[in-house]
Amino acid sequence: MNIVALASRNVLRNARRSALTVVALVVGTLAILVFGGYVNDNVQGLQTITVRQHGHLQLVRKDYLDFGRGDVGRFSIRDYETLLATLRSDPVLAPMLAVATPVLNVEGTAGNFSAGASSSFSGKGVIPSEYLSLLAWDGFGVRIPPGRSALKAELPDGGIIGFRMAQLLALCGPLGLKDCKTLPPRRVASAQEESLPEDIAALGLAEQPTAPEGDAKAPATIELLAASPGGLPNVVRMSVLQAERQVIRDIDAIYVAMPLSLAQRLVFGPDEHAVSAIVIQLKRTDLMEAARARVSELVKGSGDLEVLTFFQVSPVYEQIVASYTSVFTFIAVLMGFIALFSIANAINMAVGERIGEIGTLRSLGFQRGTIRGIFVLEGALLGLFGTLIGAGVSILVQVGLHAGRFTWTPPGRSSPIPLRVDVLGNPTLILATVVGLSLVACLSALWPANRAARMEVTEALRHA
Repeated sequence: MNIVALASRNVLRNARRSALTVVALVVGTLAILVFGGYVNDNVQGLQTITVRQHGHLQLVRKDYLDFGRGDVGRFSIRDYETLLATLRSDPVLAPMLAVATPVLNVEGTAGNFSAGASSSFSGKGVIPSEYLSLLAWDGFGVRIPPGRSALKAELPDGGIIGFRMAQLLALCGPLGLKDCKTLPPRRVASAQEESLPEDIAALGLAEQPTAPEGDAKAPATIELLAASPGGLPNVVRMSVLQAERQVIRDIDAIYVAMPLSLAQRLVFGPDEHAVSAIVIQLKRTDLMEAARARVSELVKGSGDLEVLTFFQVSPVYEQIVASYTSVFTFIAVLMGFIALFSIANAINMAVGERIGEIGTLRSLGFQRGTIRGIFVLEGALLGLFGTLIGAGVSILVQVGLHAGRFTWTPPGRSSPIPLRVDVLGNPTLILATVVGLSLVACLSALWPANRAARMEVTEALRHA
């Protein structure tokens, strides 16, 4: 007798109980795959945002992450233009590149001294057109809108500040910001206190920005003060083109972005040009290890340079991924236990109802192993059927969410992004879930199957 056919008929014999067991497995499979797809999509979105900000790789001086912010001169790259030309022209690396661009990180004090306001700032200098290319990367097709930047090459003295920094520097009115809080002006003791301090005014005298042609309104300006590599103060005046909200409150209060040339004048003065890092963005993340090895080889003779990955530059990325992974593991284990007890209960009840049938089969010559196999196979059929339906429903959920174009605003974003679950994009997860829960179903059926196999023929026939 074909035990597969026998097990199939036994599953269908009590259709209601089998259906309830299958529903439990469908729910378990659905929970694992939908949440797994959600985690997969969120990790891709997180990586997209991180790579837009930091690139896949950064070429920096050795120990820059530990000491570079405090000693810009010592840890800056002065021959960056030669290095960029080498990277962009290399026949092995060039096909992998999306963007390779210099960045200068700078810290200091920002002031709107005409309003008696000042604050510390942490900023970066970038090449505007290349910065826009960085913000447009979408290697996973997650449909996160490209980042925007008001920086323009034709406005070399124009920069961007955080919304809270604009508030701290009393620029709500000049920038026309909505929902921006202002303090009443301080009482000024004399006209001298209203003016820019003389020493800073002298340093920034040559840094007066000019309004674009045809624009009669003078732009709002702030003074940026930073220490040069020699320890002397440098000052530049920057036109504030726009105040942009940053998602982290503390960063919003210190954020400044400016053209690279302005940042270089602020840090090094007008005669020297250097950068903190060369940011390398690749067309796809899976090229990162090959690109890293090639960049390391190309800069081997260029001094104490090292190549950092984006998760070294931004360690919070791996922490968030680890958090998602731990939650997903917990849910998968929980669903596994639900499947375990559902199948065990169904098979145990089936054994109790068919004791006489078991005795008959044993009297016909069926071995204990065959009896055990019949019940394990029933568990496997229930498990396979439930997980396959669950996988199909999960795919329908993905299609429905994509068609509905739902959005949400995750942590680390100030604007909404598409709500997606990427089930089909991870076939390994689908296969692992179907196979894993089916194996759990087989294991859960093993205990009641052993109970059925150990029954004595004469005792079992009494229930016939």
